[in-house]
Amino acid sequence: MVKRELKILSITVIFFALCILGWYKLNLIHQNDILDGKEIVIIKLESADGCKTMKTTPFTESIVTYEKVDELRIFKRAINIAVIEKGDIDYCAMFFMYLLLEDGTQMKFVLNVADEAGRTALLVDIADRGQGYEIPKDQTAELRKIIYQAKS
Repeated sequence: MVKRELKILSITVIFFALCILGWYKLNLIHQNDILDGKEIVIIKLESADGCKTMKTTPFTESIVTYEKVDELRIFKRAINIAVIEKGDIDYCAMFFMYLLLEDGTQMKFVLNVADEAGRTALLVDIADRGQGYEIPKDQTAELRKIIYQAKS
């Protein structure tokens, strides 16, 4: 009887381990290595040509520094969970986003966040042959709050 209970316990443990491993792998699929695990020190946003078609642009230039740690965290999370877009993308740049990372690395992106609820955002890595990423709706909503409240 003890051998049977031990066998059931072993199978249960293996099953749960496989479930946890599957969940972990699934979450890794939704992460990318854009920031390579590094922290963002400064974000500079500039209005691009796509903003010129708006009634009012939210800013000409906006800078997010370490003093706004919550905003840096929101941007970092949005970048980290952005999902790779397959194939070519056609877009008009709304904002240029410049990042300075903790190790001195500088990165440049196009960031398109419309002032419309329920939409996703587009992130384009200029250095990576224009690789596009889609930022999910929830994170886009957080970015929208920051961007469209910004002052020049």
